Amino acid sequence: MSMIGVSVASSKSLQLEATQEAYDRAVVKLNLLSIEDKTHEEVVRSKLFEVMDERNELGDYSTSDLHVMGKRVEKAVDDFLAGLNEQTVTT
Repeated sequence: MSMIGVSVASSKSLQLEATQEAYDRAVVKLNLLSIEDKTHEEVVRSKLFEVMDERNELGDYSTSDLHVMGKRVEKAVDDFLAGLNEQTVTT
């Protein structure tokens, strides 16, 4: 394998690890919410499984896709949780 090939593989490995960590943080947030607040238990559980399924598929994506996905998942979960908070306040 050439040095370029090693560098690309290493870069993808590092990005995959960083993206997995972003997904892990999102899973932890959802798990903590499901433990602390049973109000939206089914919706949170559904989102949790969705995020976990995405995490399990990360190896199929390119380095640039992984970078975008890592940024997107945490924002998506934060937006999801903010939406639940809004629902709780208005009901």
